[in-house]
Amino acid sequence: MRRSILAGLGVGLGSVLVPALARAQSNPVFPTKPVRFIVALGPGSGADTGTRFVAERVGKVTGQPAVVENRTGGDGVIAVQNLLASPPDGHSIMYITPSPMVLTPLLREVQYDPLRDIRPVAYIARAHHVIVTGANSRFKTLNDVLAEARAKPGTVKMSNYGHHYRIGGLSLQRVTGAEFIHVAYKGAGQANNDVISGDIDVAITDTGGAMPLIEGGRLRPLAVTSPGRHPFLPNVPGMKELGLNYELMVWTGFAVHGKTPEPIVQKVEEVLLGILKSPEYTAYNEKQGGAETVAGNGEQLRALIQTELGRYRELAKTMPLVEK
Repeated sequence: MRRSILAGLGVGLGSVLVPALARAQSNPVFPTKPVRFIVALGPGSGADTGTRFVAERVGKVTGQPAVVENRTGGDGVIAVQNLLASPPDGHSIMYITPSPMVLTPLLREVQYDPLRDIRPVAYIARAHHVIVTGANSRFKTLNDVLAEARAKPGTVKMSNYGHHYRIGGLSLQRVTGAEFIHVAYKGAGQANNDVISGDIDVAITDTGGAMPLIEGGRLRPLAVTSPGRHPFLPNVPGMKELGLNYELMVWTGFAVHGKTPEPIVQKVEEVLLGILKSPEYTAYNEKQGGAETVAGNGEQLRALIQTELGRYRELAKTMPLVEK
């Protein structure tokens, strides 16, 4: 009799505990410890300040501390390595851009697969760039630049920093038939300074970073890399207006370790999207760099990454200047 009662209790407890366990797994508590945001760019960059804005609000929303760690170098590879060395529990979140997710894996050997090892959880924003020359430059329009770069191949100097802007310059070359001397820099600051001084003729650069220099009369904007005009630069033509089939866009997002359990992924996404969809964040993002806030989910960003990998894979094959 006693054995039968115990057996019955076992069945009864099992029927209660199994659904309870399933509910706990499908509705996990997150976060249970401090959250760490990994940024591949240095302190003071747009990526850094924007992530700190989000991290501060994650701390307020969840009650857990959220910190930002800058892991620079290797065009994002060092940051990825740091993410993949962390427990796959959602408490390490990386700020991602096209460099570590698309361009670097195409242009050099890396020890990770961006679609397998890294799981996007939020699509933050997208932004286009501005093509600039110095205020005292002989070039008044982008067509002036292209005409000289076609007529005198290899005489017009174009600065770039990172794979994104280098491929952007090479792609413009391919679309227009122009030929530039590509000069590599470590960041936008020195590249813009050399355009201002006249040591470099033209640059494709970050719009938010260039705006103070444009407004201060030190850089002359020639075009924006979107089909239409940019809200910060309403008097500057877009590519479609110039008759060019060209677009260069940077997107940003957040991601976690690819082995993070799905219920945790969903909770991380829920917390981040609650912040990214707030009017407060939209206003901050647009003021910082004129970027368009998307606040999309991880699957939207993953689909974009797949598309970008296909597009740039074909483009990279035709560009011998890109180092494999």
